Amino acid sequence: MKKLHFILLAMILTGCINDSWWEPRTIITCDESGRTLGRYQFTYDERGNKFTETGDLWDNETLTWTRNYRISYSYDIYGTRTGALKEKRDSVSGKWLPVSRVICHYTPEPRSPETEIHQIYLSETDLWEDTFRDHYIRDDQGRLLYIVREKWNNGEIDRDIALRGRFTIKAHVVTLMTGWENFIRDSFLYDQEGKMTGGRVDNWDNTIREWNPVFRYIYTYDKKGNVTMEIMEKWDTELGSWIERGRYAYLYDDHGNAVESHYTATIEDPGKGSYLVFFYNNMRSTVGYYLGDTGIFPGVRGTAAYFRQKR
Repeated sequence: MKKLHFILLAMILTGCINDSWWEPRTIITCDESGRTLGRYQFTYDERGNKFTETGDLWDNETLTWTRNYRISYSYDIYGTRTGALKEKRDSVSGKWLPVSRVICHYTPEPRSPETEIHQIYLSETDLWEDTFRDHYIRDDQGRLLYIVREKWNNGEIDRDIALRGRFTIKAHVVTLMTGWENFIRDSFLYDQEGKMTGGRVDNWDNTIREWNPVFRYIYTYDKKGNVTMEIMEKWDTELGSWIERGRYAYLYDDHGNAVESHYTATIEDPGKGSYLVFFYNNMRSTVGYYLGDTGIFPGVRGTAAYFRQKR
């Protein structure tokens, strides 16, 4: 055996070369009472790229699953994701109708996400309209520092107008301003070793033209480097301080994939639902994040089943 082949074999046997990875197959979510809410299933193409994602809702009356949406992913010849199309089934015809789509753009070298444009489909005009644009900002080491989401202002705004401070009416206002406006900014924090310790979500105030804090989250890791606890805090403008709202707990399998995600509210917040995120491949992959082109998974507890992909 040649020396090079011997070295490569040793690297494979010791795990220095990763010729496989894990992908989610099914995610099931439940509410606070343990009742099933949703089922999310994923398919993959021959390259191992995510091909479709479908979301089903559980009907407690008929005790059956009802298909809610379908997301189809597209790729270029190199296997780089170029976009995603979300569809919903028409209740009368049963046909899949477009709802929204995402168009991905990447930096030249190395190819990493640079912008994602979100659009909604207008059935009355058969046209696509911009809604959001996400900018991915990294440091010199390639670490993700910010995701800045802009929203498209088409000059038409629905807003509440107060009359003498007593009554409020909803009005459709047409403005002279059109274009992209700041909306949400996600900031990511790291320690000296480059491990992500948490992050913060800010909202843009277009009046004073400043970012205002909304949420922040803090990670706790286990010895294997997986996030086991995520503390979520909300900014209290009256107190001028952070108030804990809830905690996410994650349980992993032996391969570093979160098989269970559970949210516990510290302070009950009526009307505010929780959305579950699943980390996998030892924190190198995630699904369920509200920014990006995948679906979101409402619920307070969820389980995930994975399968191994091979090169």
